[in-house]
Amino acid sequence: MSSLRKFIRNQSPFALILFLAMAVFTLLSDNIFYIEVIKLGIIYAIFVMSWDILSGYTHEINFGFAFFIGGAGYLSGILNSFFSFSPYLAVPLAAFAAGVSGILIGYLTLRLKGPYFSMATLAFASVLFKLSFIFYRVTGGEEGISGLGVFTDSPTGDFFVAWGIMVAVYFILSLYARSKHGIILKAIRADEDGTQSAGINTAYYKIEAFALSGFMAGIGGGVFAHSQMHIGPTMLSGHISIIVVLLAMIGGMGSIVGPLLAAIGLSILNESLRVVEEYRIVIYMGILILLIYVAPDGLLNLKVIKNSRVLSFIFLGDRRST
Repeated sequence: MSSLRKFIRNQSPFALILFLAMAVFTLLSDNIFYIEVIKLGIIYAIFVMSWDILSGYTHEINFGFAFFIGGAGYLSGILNSFFSFSPYLAVPLAAFAAGVSGILIGYLTLRLKGPYFSMATLAFASVLFKLSFIFYRVTGGEEGISGLGVFTDSPTGDFFVAWGIMVAVYFILSLYARSKHGIILKAIRADEDGTQSAGINTAYYKIEAFALSGFMAGIGGGVFAHSQMHIGPTMLSGHISIIVVLLAMIGGMGSIVGPLLAAIGLSILNESLRVVEEYRIVIYMGILILLIYVAPDGLLNLKVIKNSRVLSFIFLGDRRST
């Protein structure tokens, strides 16, 4: 019981209230547009949290994250479209494949640092993007795969599937980040050579984080594909990877909750700005530039939050009990 209380205290009250607010809004609302907008923000939150558990905690920037998102989305779509697998089976299988891919890519890029690591991960995503056109008979080429099965028969039901998965991903990654594994990843970020000289197998923990990151991203990619009833080459492009990286940086890398809040907030903002379509990109990019200027280390790393016990507790939870 004490462990459960400690775990709950460690969570961000703001994030928990946000989860509850989204659920209540969806139950009370009959506006399908807003439900779909929030659902998209939820899916991007899964992407960004998954990226953060590897890159945010080790500062090895993965620019090829679309490999896991789009790859799992395509695999889930193929299993559903060609083999009639239920989304409830296709998504976990695709996520498992993404996790295994994470182990392989993690092993192959183990000795690379900084921009070399980033370019290597980008190369993997670029290869998969090209393959989606080469094997067009299976992937649909530019058109992608359409008509994918959905989780439920209603937008509200699909929302709560995505919502439940996002909440589960948040708690799992938060628990992992505060465990011995997360502490070691932070030590690797600070001084990998020193951590290794202390007798810790840094390679194991980095590959483990790669696998976890890939698996969680794979879940998000599968959920996205079936929620949209379509998966196309856009989800394998560098565009997706850059969005994920930007959202994580704006929220505050290495915190899980920062990327979560940034992903939900900015994704909802982006979709809501479609009412002024001709100015949408200008307004959205202007807000992103302003946020990066005001908080270059991320919103949750602002001194006003870090130096305030109240604000730190609201956004980050009780760090004294970790």
